[in-house]
Amino acid sequence: MPAMSKTSEMIKRLRHRGLSGSEIARRSGVSQSRISRWENGAVPAAADDVWKLQELEQTLGTLPPPEPDAAAEA
Repeated sequence: MPAMSKTSEMIKRLRHRGLSGSEIARRSGVSQSRISRWENGAVPAAADDVWKLQELEQTLGTLPPPEPDAAAEA
């Protein structure tokens, strides 16, 4: 699987955990515009930035998933 696809999948998993693009950018230190471009598959990921995303994903992976929104269940 190309690095771009892996990066897009990583971002998708982070979003599934409830993070917005700006939150992913803030927590990882990768610019929001680069996050957006990677999501759209437009720009190949730089290795250093991919490591930052991977570290964020690993950090979040050790945390329990977010609680479901009570309003969404109603």
